[in-house]
Amino acid sequence: MIVYKYFLKTALRHKMIILSYAVIFFMLSIINGIDTENKEITFDETKLDIAIVDDSNTDLSRGLKNYLDENNNIVNLKNDIKEIKEQIFLQQIDAAIIIPSDFEENVKGKQKSLEVIKDDRKISSIQIENEINKYLIFANASKVSGEFKTETINNALKENINVEILEKSSDVNNSANIWFKYYFNFTAYIITAIYIAVMGLIMTEFKDEKLENRTKISSKKFLNYNKEMYLGQITLGVIITGLFVIGSIVLKGQHLEEVNFTKYIVNVSIFSFAILCLTFLINNLTKSRFIINGLSTVLSLGTAFISGVMVPVEYLSEKVITIAKFFPTYYYIKINNMDISSLSDIRYELIIQILFGVAFLLLGVYFSKVKQKA
Repeated sequence: MIVYKYFLKTALRHKMIILSYAVIFFMLSIINGIDTENKEITFDETKLDIAIVDDSNTDLSRGLKNYLDENNNIVNLKNDIKEIKEQIFLQQIDAAIIIPSDFEENVKGKQKSLEVIKDDRKISSIQIENEINKYLIFANASKVSGEFKTETINNALKENINVEILEKSSDVNNSANIWFKYYFNFTAYIITAIYIAVMGLIMTEFKDEKLENRTKISSKKFLNYNKEMYLGQITLGVIITGLFVIGSIVLKGQHLEEVNFTKYIVNVSIFSFAILCLTFLINNLTKSRFIINGLSTVLSLGTAFISGVMVPVEYLSEKVITIAKFFPTYYYIKINNMDISSLSDIRYELIIQILFGVAFLLLGVYFSKVKQKA
């Protein structure tokens, strides 16, 4: 087991990278845990500053303006796209709505009927699209013989419904659930960064030309050499993932019975397997430390942003989510955000992560053989 021991000894030399990531992560988790009880998880309507350019000037367009005016501040602006975008960039207004002259015809045809320019830096700007969609749905529902009934729309919009929220079971602790969800969501970023950075640096040392030549002339069989190498990577992966699992127990161990801890353990284990295989693939594509460090940063941060780690999935666009589905991080986060009754509820997401791992592994083996033949 010379190769296995040397792998772990080399990993020990890079322990500061692992510890620095872990210390920062645990500090942020402690700070986040202090405020979990008061974390805002509800949605409140906010008065937005909206500019409306009405080139239609019909009962339907005026009805939309009046409806938006009830809960927002309407700002007068010229129909000048450059000025509108400048006002949004300067955060003078939250959004602008441009209603074209053929507004009614497009609403009747259920086609795109107006243009909304909003400030994507503000989550509250999503509210304006919801209000417009609500008005247009009611408008189409009120249509009789091809004509809109604005009075019917206004009456329908004023209707309220009484919602009774049922009390959850007393053994469910919402603050503990939220804390574990955020904790394990952020482990996706940390695990991806550490796996690629640390294992990549270790593998670059094993791919040193002198060391490779010594390996070729040694009595060590190539198969046994690779077995010990893979065993070393698995051992290091278990240690890194185990560190963050133990960290969750140390920080919130008193709440383990109040959350579905098994879901998090199974999910993070499968995800670690997928990322370990991704690391294996990267190590067979390059032995440049510069490229490996770059990939560690780009892949960990990139997938974290598009998969719901840094920004909730609800606020991501369809195109971003479509791209995120090409990475295992998306399915890992999806499971963490789900309320499940048993592991069978998340079997498809787990299987997809395993398939990602197998695909990365097979590609890694392929490129490894290509390099051996070269």
